[in-house]
Amino acid sequence: MSIDPVLREFFRSAELTENLVRESIQNSLDARREGQNHVRVRFAFSSSEKGIPAQAYDEYARGLWPHLDTVALNDIPHRDEPMRFLTIEDFGTRGLCGDPKQYDDSEEKGPKNDFFYFWRNYGRSSKRETQLGRWGVGKTVFAESSRVSSFFGLTVREDDQKHFLMGQSVLKTHSIDGIRYAPYGFYSKLEKDGFSMPIDDNKSLSEFSSKFGLTRTNEPGLSVVIPYYKDSELTKDNVERAVIQHYFYPVLTKELVVDIVEMT
Repeated sequence: MSIDPVLREFFRSAELTENLVRESIQNSLDARREGQNHVRVRFAFSSSEKGIPAQAYDEYARGLWPHLDTVALNDIPHRDEPMRFLTIEDFGTRGLCGDPKQYDDSEEKGPKNDFFYFWRNYGRSSKRETQLGRWGVGKTVFAESSRVSSFFGLTVREDDQKHFLMGQSVLKTHSIDGIRYAPYGFYSKLEKDGFSMPIDDNKSLSEFSSKFGLTRTNEPGLSVVIPYYKDSELTKDNVERAVIQHYFYPVLTKELVVDIVEMT
């Protein structure tokens, strides 16, 4: 069967900014570390001067452009356009823990594998009784917020302190030179059998953090980068408004701290 992703349709009936703020913060609150008094979420917009030149971004998008040329997306950036980006980082959370080699949850036992549910699962909820967010659907808004329908995630894990980086594109089923491709593509390391695994070498992680202005060092949590974010809708004012509308109570009770900044 040939099936295209349809989950993004859940997020087209309301404002994009509200969806992004609601989904990202809720999942951060659900991932709060045991004993942590509050969660901090940082939204950071790259300024026009902070946009990454095309040649500096090429290593992250080289394999993506041919697929974007084939799949009809609205407002695809020109390859020479400097890349403005939006980062969403959470602190006081546990990060994406779990075995990165897991590819199925049919017989899952024990602690929830956050890594699996974030990167390898769509539309099937990992929601527990006390949680409101669900990686099965919510993360779709990250790709929907990008003009290239892609996002990156760098995590530091509470349980083993490992640092992992991956990226994902959510397109449509398509063909290039007679080869048929699935909708989901990864920025990752490839095992001999073609299985995608996170990047974990220090040089790559350091370069990524530096280029995208991440503030995370060794603190557990997740940093999401949205390349070529939809800046006509995703603005500082709109994010502030959405945070107040949806999360005023945890902010007032000091369970949640939100920083909204422009990188300089």
